[in-house]
Amino acid sequence: MLDRSSLNRQIMTRRTFVIGAGKLGLLFLLAGRMFYMQFIKKDEYRTLSDNNRIKMILLSPTRGQIFDSDGVIIAKNNTCFRLLLDKNGNPKYSEEINHLVEILELDDYQIDEIKRRMSKGGRRVAAIVIDCLDWNQVAVIEERKADFKSLFIDTGFERFYKSGLSTAHLIGYLGRPGTGEDEPTKLADETFKVGKGGIEKFYEEHLRGEFGFKRIEVNALGKYVRELGKSASKPGNDLYLNINAELQENALKHMNAQGCSAIVMDCTNGNIIICASTPSFDPNKFSKLSNQYWNSLINDPYKPLIDKTTKSLYPPGSVFKIITALAALEAGIDPDNKIICTGAPILGGNSFRCSRSRGHGALNMVDALKHSCNHYIYAVARQTGADKIIEVANKFGLGKPTGVDLPGELSGFVPTKQWKMEKYGTKWGVGDTLNLSIGQGFILATPMQLACLITAIASNGKLFSPKIAVGAPNYVQLDLQQSNLEIIKTALFNTMNTPGGTGYLSRLDYKSMHMAGKTGTAQVQAKKNASDDLSRDNIAWGSRNHAIFSGYAPFDNPKYAISIYFDHGGGGGRASAPIAKKIMQDVLLKYL
Repeated sequence: MLDRSSLNRQIMTRRTFVIGAGKLGLLFLLAGRMFYMQFIKKDEYRTLSDNNRIKMILLSPTRGQIFDSDGVIIAKNNTCFRLLLDKNGNPKYSEEINHLVEILELDDYQIDEIKRRMSKGGRRVAAIVIDCLDWNQVAVIEERKADFKSLFIDTGFERFYKSGLSTAHLIGYLGRPGTGEDEPTKLADETFKVGKGGIEKFYEEHLRGEFGFKRIEVNALGKYVRELGKSASKPGNDLYLNINAELQENALKHMNAQGCSAIVMDCTNGNIIICASTPSFDPNKFSKLSNQYWNSLINDPYKPLIDKTTKSLYPPGSVFKIITALAALEAGIDPDNKIICTGAPILGGNSFRCSRSRGHGALNMVDALKHSCNHYIYAVARQTGADKIIEVANKFGLGKPTGVDLPGELSGFVPTKQWKMEKYGTKWGVGDTLNLSIGQGFILATPMQLACLITAIASNGKLFSPKIAVGAPNYVQLDLQQSNLEIIKTALFNTMNTPGGTGYLSRLDYKSMHMAGKTGTAQVQAKKNASDDLSRDNIAWGSRNHAIFSGYAPFDNPKYAISIYFDHGGGGGRASAPIAKKIMQDVLLKYL
């Protein structure tokens, strides 16, 4: 029989064995786990480790500059000082922001903008707090540099637009990439911006260049340790335009500030010399801190952010009578046959009158276009039929984009009989044909389309795709009889250069060069009474007729076409033709 001490020794030995075996098992388990992690899963864990330790930062390329036709810089990159926030520098960075607001004496709009940027900024890269600091702000911040551990001043670039207001819609501006942008721009740091309108957006890839990258090592807190590698970015390409900045700026001086567009196109190649829209905005203010300016633009009733040359749709008005007259000629109607205009309505009631209440008397086609006689156009439209008019309108590119190198161009609209049945469930009537014949009713066009239309007339049927940037001409030769085009040209010459023509008071006689053209007036609301004049100045601006003019010069050897659309300007001969004369004189003075 074992004594008590022997029994205790045996129990201790078993315990020692169990504990030792447990420890050995745990040791083997640990060794197995280490083998699994270090040998079997080594590639996966190396990748995870590198991802935590190594950060890849895209290096934004220097954006290409934009030049006008004289080689003058329109858009360039200026060096600026900006304030950045590194959230890793101080956990209480919000206190530093509050201190910053106090010493810079920022307004409420600026404070809200800083807070918005602060909340959106991450920890991967420093976020921009203020894009462009002035010298006084730089001095104030530098004096209190010790107070800021998460804020620091860095040098960057701001896009500067020399022409400012005059080329704002045309050139566009820069902004942060949106959700629809391509992947590289989304991964770029908060300093990177892309084109948000105009040429800047259309030629984004050309101007942007190629991204570089930098590999850096960071510690567990995400702070920079050292640079591991770098690939330089490739600068963007410069862009040269057909636009002349000087003429563009002068054009704005002649245009109405509430709403107007002016386009000048080279009749020989489709190059756009002037492409202006009012009211405008200052794209240089978009690089500043405050949202106040942006909000003022959004709330402006005259819509200054909209480029009226390509993004506004209007009735083409009496300029469309060129299409109706050509359709009649193509259908075989004799232009010398006279139709008597009495001024009275031709379809019952008070609708479809001539603009001249006492009538124009007996007119042939040339005289009818010269006087812009509705009665004559109604008569030949009924003879020609809507289908032929629509066919010719489509030939001239109405109802589809012109192909101009600007983003967001609208296509306009040319109605058809089938469309009306599908849309309204009713057949096309005579009244629809008459409305269409004078550019009213359902039809809509952009000012750029009217510029292409008049250029095609001046160039004997060449329908150009307008070119803002320098490039090879692109056009379609329209299948039209030359003799018919000559009749239209004669009518457009008489409109501007013979007494009684709707544009006679704005006739051009510069170095014996004359301008041909067609005035137009488009109603924005129906008349309540037959005697109403919706072009009067004392009518509310939004109810007043639009004023239109499309023409070209010199008449004998067409070089430049011009299209003016004056929003709610009243009559085309009274409001738009004088603007066209002034702008065309500037163009001819420079080039001829």
